[in-house]
Amino acid sequence: MHKIFSLSRKEQLAVQFILIAWACVVLIPLGVAVINSFKPNLGEVYRAPLALPSEWTWSNYAEAWVGANFGGYFLNSAIVSLSVVVIVCFCASTTAFVLVRMPFRGSALLFACFMIGVIIPIRLALAPLFTIVKGLGLLDTLTGLILVQSASMMPVAVFILTAFLKSVPSELEDAARMDGALPFQIYWRVVLPLIRPALATVALLSFVQAWNEYFLPLIFLQSSELYPLTLGIAEFRAQFSVQWHLMFAGILIMLAPTVIAFLLASRQFIEGLTQGGVKE
Repeated sequence: MHKIFSLSRKEQLAVQFILIAWACVVLIPLGVAVINSFKPNLGEVYRAPLALPSEWTWSNYAEAWVGANFGGYFLNSAIVSLSVVVIVCFCASTTAFVLVRMPFRGSALLFACFMIGVIIPIRLALAPLFTIVKGLGLLDTLTGLILVQSASMMPVAVFILTAFLKSVPSELEDAARMDGALPFQIYWRVVLPLIRPALATVALLSFVQAWNEYFLPLIFLQSSELYPLTLGIAEFRAQFSVQWHLMFAGILIMLAPTVIAFLLASRQFIEGLTQGGVKE
């Protein structure tokens, strides 16, 4: 039985006030960035940062995309982020399936190792990681960066999918096994559809983490043509001083994919975070 918590009218108003206040804290800086990204020059940004543009200049986005090479940075970010999503979702879901449905001697120790990865940040292992990536000849390549960022997200993904899969009944899998289905067929045709909400959560978290990552690309990439958007904006600021109207346009270009991804996957994201912890 689910215990239902009811709030009084005053408590509901207090919660709504807090949520509205927090939304303003988040949305006001975003609104300022949007307004200033359409201003025609830097002087107008400094004179009236909170005022509407005297002339709506849509070409700022085109200039940031082409002139500042944001198009190339955007492509690199897309390649890295989508690759990380595919790798993490596949590897974490198969790992969770084996740990929960096909336990073996040492599976508890393996799960504990993943949990240590959740607790300890990957930045503490940068020195050995750098040595391994360099030894494999993957330093200053998108492949090396993809593998490192996938590894950094794996512990959290395994934790989410394992917790979710434990709450999913195994009757359908037992029926498929009795019909002669192989383990991979059970995983692909039965388990994946059942864990879709948690998988969407992992995909969204992996995409956002990979898209917004700054530190790991800074360490493992050296060629500017391989930079993602996070490093591209820093490169733009270093080379062309602070042209804030173009900088705001570039920042909004970088934010757009993560906002769109969350809007598309918000329902599955919420289900994935809540359903795994529900006990009937």
